[in-house]
Amino acid sequence: MDQLIFSYLHSWAGRWALLDLLLVFLAQYLPYLLVAVFVVLIFIDRNKMRRFYFIFLSALSLLVARGLITEIIRFFYPRPRPFLELNFQALITHPGSASFPSGHAVTFFVLAAVVFFMDRKYFYYFLGGAILNALARVAVGVHWPTDVLAGAVIGLVTVVALYKFLPKTK
Repeated sequence: MDQLIFSYLHSWAGRWALLDLLLVFLAQYLPYLLVAVFVVLIFIDRNKMRRFYFIFLSALSLLVARGLITEIIRFFYPRPRPFLELNFQALITHPGSASFPSGHAVTFFVLAAVVFFMDRKYFYYFLGGAILNALARVAVGVHWPTDVLAGAVIGLVTVVALYKFLPKTK
């Protein structure tokens, strides 16, 4: 199933130059935009304690999800990236490191989940951005679909668990 979904999504790469540019933007440059908007959302909150809480929640969530859980999984399950396993040139350059789970998916689903607790009116934009980034990284050939799915689950579950256990601001 993973191979089938990958083949479908990756079949869109290399068809039209404009679509390739869009896929490269979504896979490689959209993350910068998401981080910039996230930082703005954090700092437009006038409540300093609330701002600190969400900075702490996002930093701790990223540390646990991306820095700990993802790296432990990659250590025990070093899955090769599609462009290495299937021997083709990906649309973006990427080192041949382990692909499961997707670090990008973990990171941007963490940000989306934190935005959910911060200000729900922006959550769907962040969720959409995280999904577009994840699908584009599959389409350009640097991740399998299960890589980004696992990254999304790890990111979301980590934030929800930490949010549940951290004391709330007033």
